Parts: sequence; structure tokens; C-alpha cells
Amino acid sequence: MSTRPSPIEIVVVGAGMAAQRFVTRLLASASARVRVTVIGDENRPPYDRTRLRELFLGAAAGDLQLPCPAFEDDRVTVILDDRVLRIDRRARSVRTRSRRVYSYDVLVLATGAYSARVAVEGAALPGCFSYRTIADVKDLRRFVRARSDGLGRSLRGVVVGGGPLGLEAAGALQTMGIAATVVQYAERLMDAQLDVTAGSIVKRHLQARGIAVRTATRVTRIDPDESGAVTAIEFQDGSFQRVDVVVFTVGMRARDELARNADIEVDPRGGVVIDEGCRTSDAAVLAIGDVACFEGRRAGRTGAAYDMAEVAAERLLGGTRSFTGSDESAAATVAGVEVASFGDALTRTPDAVDVLYADPVAGVYRKLVLAEDAHTLLGGILVGDASAYGALRTLVGARLEDDPASYVLPVRG
Repeated sequence: MSTRPSPIEIVVVGAGMAAQRFVTRLLASASARVRVTVIGDENRPPYDRTRLRELFLGAAAGDLQLPCPAFEDDRVTVILDDRVLRIDRRARSVRTRSRRVYSYDVLVLATGAYSARVAVEGAALPGCFSYRTIADVKDLRRFVRARSDGLGRSLRGVVVGGGPLGLEAAGALQTMGIAATVVQYAERLMDAQLDVTAGSIVKRHLQARGIAVRTATRVTRIDPDESGAVTAIEFQDGSFQRVDVVVFTVGMRARDELARNADIEVDPRGGVVIDEGCRTSDAAVLAIGDVACFEGRRAGRTGAAYDMAEVAAERLLGGTRSFTGSDESAAATVAGVEVASFGDALTRTPDAVDVLYADPVAGVYRKLVLAEDAHTLLGGILVGDASAYGALRTLVGARLEDDPASYVLPVRG
């Protein structure tokens, strides 16, 4: 009499967006002989981090929760508000803050990333915040209410970091009635996505909305008042600005300490090194999402995290799908401005040709980057009107049949 094989024990460390997609894809196969334990250190189920701004517009935390019927599957156990502290690779087990031990056949690291802060004196003062989680937003709103009541006036805020998340945070501060300033170390806003002209147009948009912008500016110190809370921020040029709230959006750091402490290979710049199957240097351990590093690059977009999650799940189901790298294309409305970039947006390809249209007064900028033949689309930037993003992104690598200028020039009525 034959016996059925024991299910594969899979432990997923992290209960965020990548973990949710991994479990959903894995259990889409009803016949999968697996038993999954998901361990998350937040006290809530997976939610959409890209929608944090909605919390300032009246949405409740529960509105951001991701549907995850797979978590209700009998093969899944979900443990929230507990943190994995150690991986024992020899015993193939993990130990958590609550001193529980979970054994695995396959371990999936989906621990994500944390929001970095500028390494300056005062960065941990009351009134300094990150902008990454629902808890961050709740703490920020709680502080703003109490501080505003205590001072008897509206507050002044500074966002350190002028990327997409920083501009979103500035809009959030303004929504709370806080006078906001964006401070960017680089010469232009969104320097990883936009060129000089596009960055300047976004800057004009923000200033027209009442958000101040300081570029090419480095923060050197944050000062407290007599209560110990933030009262001023100092800059490298010797100037300073009065401020009550500081929000850091200077980048994400992979939460790779578990792998590092377990002697699993980690990239020198951060992130658990994975191959095209999302496997780490330990064949029994996979990594997906913001914690993973593929060919020296970490996933910076949700789409890449989802791709990794699906590749990892399909490999465990016997598939051969491979992860080929991150697509950094993105479209968003940041502080009321439509912005999109895709492909080789910054014209890094040798001998590439730019076709562009700019109307700084109207706040519109469209640029296409073409190959040397002046017809093959390599990438582009859209500011002020990103409605063509979806169609243009799908054409990257293809030859444009129409005159490329027709894609950027205004439609004449």
C-alpha cells in the first residue's frame, strides 16, 4: 500500500505585497502538495503601499488591504505581529521574536525594505518620520495633531528627498494644512526618472501649487527646541529653515540582515543576491521583492516584485519561468502632477536621438528617445499629461510607423 508524500513545508518571511502574490500564485494550483507558513512583523494583513496617500484623503487603513483568498486556504497559516530573528540553515528552521521555531523545506525571504534617513545629528528627534508603512502615516498624523494643538498654529514641514515618494509625501503634508518644502540633494527633482527639462517643469508645477523646492541642497543638522522636538533644519551652505515636521524619503534599504547573519550572499550595496529562478546562494532559500538583488540591481517597482513572486512560485511548482530583471517604467500622479518615464528615459544609449516638445507655461513635456535610425523607440518621459504612457510603453523596441514628432506635438484642433 503506497502512502502519499508529505507536503513541502514552505516558510515565507514577510507578509507584504510580494508575499501575497507568491502565495496566491503558488496555491492557484489546487493540487500543489505544500504547507505554507507566512510570518509578518506588522500587525495587519498585506496592503498596497503605493496607496498610502489615500489615507490623507479619508481612506481607512482597511481600504488599502489586498484581497488574498489564498490566505484562507487550509494549506496556509498566517502569523502576524511576530518577527523572524534568526535563520538556522543547518536545521532548516527560523526562530521568531515570540521564541517559536518553524521548520522549512523551502524558505522564502520577502522582508522588503525600510526607509533610510539622512545620517545627520537630530534625525531621530520627535517630529522626524519615514514614509513607508501605514504605521508611519498614523504616527505622522498623530504627531501633527498634537504638535499643532500645542503650538496653536499651522505647522511647517520639510521632505528630505525629491523622488516620486518625496513628492507624494509633500502633497500629503499639504493636505494636512502643513506648509511643505522639498529638499533634494541632486540638481533636479526625480533625477532617476526625469531629465533636466522635465525636472524643472515638475518643480514649476509644485511651486504653483504652493510647495517650495530646494535642489542641490544637503541637510547637515536638525535642531530641537526646548521640548526636544524638531524646530529647525540646517543646510550645508550655512542657511537654516524653521520646521516642525521632517519626512525622510531618501531611498530604501533592503532588510537583508537575516540573510547576512545566516551567511547567505548579500550584494555589497544591499539586497540578497538571487539568480533567474529567485534562488539565493543557499538552494533551499529564495528571495523576492525589495529585499532581492538581481545582477547588481534591486527591484524598485511593484511590478518587479510581483514578477519575482510569480517566478519563485512557478519554479516550486516545477516550471521554468525566469526573472529577467526590473522594468523601471512607471506612471504616477505626484503632488497633483502626472509624470511617467519608461525605457531609456535619460538617453543613455549611444547615438540615441531625442524628439521632444516642451511648454513650460502649460507645464507639459513630452520626450521620446529613439535609436540611431530615428524610428525605433527606446524610451520616453511624459510630464503634465501621461495619457499616452500605456500605448508608448508597449512600443519600446519597436519601429514607429508614423512620424515620431506626431507622438509628442500637440494635436491641432
